Amino acid sequence: MWLSKKKSLAPSSFKASLGHFAPQFAGYDQHDCQELLAFLLDGIHEDLNRVKKRPYIEDKDCDGTNDTADSMDAWENYLKRNKSI
Repeated sequence: MWLSKKKSLAPSSFKASLGHFAPQFAGYDQHDCQELLAFLLDGIHEDLNRVKKRPYIEDKDCDGTNDTADSMDAWENYLKRNKSI
């Protein structure tokens, strides 16, 4: 990067595209990098999600008596709605 003869690239076109799809990032206001990363990763996850028809799954309350079974149920329910690469 530092020894290369290529010039650096300004991210202005990326920022303009981002502002088009996410108006909260339009303009020149300061934003938290965590917000940007969360937005980008969520978009990638949605685009790569293989589950096209997501079933409604009621979230049950866990009483804490069997954490292993509760965690397995939660994971199975998650996979019914989310299966990205």
